[in-house]
Amino acid sequence: MRTPRARTAAAACVLLALAAPSAAANSGTGTGTGNIVVAPAVTTRDEPVTVTVHAASCRTGSASSPAFVETPLTPQADGAGGHATPAVARDVAPGSYDITVTCEDGRSVTRTAAFTVVNGAVRGGDGPAPSEGTSTADLVIGGLMVASALIGGGVLWLRGEGREDRPAG
Repeated sequence: MRTPRARTAAAACVLLALAAPSAAANSGTGTGTGNIVVAPAVTTRDEPVTVTVHAASCRTGSASSPAFVETPLTPQADGAGGHATPAVARDVAPGSYDITVTCEDGRSVTRTAAFTVVNGAVRGGDGPAPSEGTSTADLVIGGLMVASALIGGGVLWLRGEGREDRPAG
């Protein structure tokens, strides 16, 4: 009977799907919604972030955030918008921060939760490096994945999967 094998495969897929958001949260070096792109998506205090606006009508203007001082936009060479490289303030608290871009025509666009400031160091675009070792969430996710693999393997072994393919003897 192949039902237990299908159930085990489905359970493994569900566990991988649950673990994928935590892996995806650490991938990439920037985030973007609409016309505002911020890189890196995770940074530390006193480090620069690059804010890029993709709109021909927003070659100049300014970018502002509670995490850094208002910074003027510089036109991009291709004429497709502007960019700024403000430094995150030294005294800003860890957390997610919005960015508001005000264009030369007076319009403004806000990107909520545009980037995150963390304590400690940041590993080359992979997200925050824990300053105090592995987090509890990392341990729980890893433990659940190992336990599910052991349970799935044990179920297959105890059920004797593949016996229907062997000659009776």
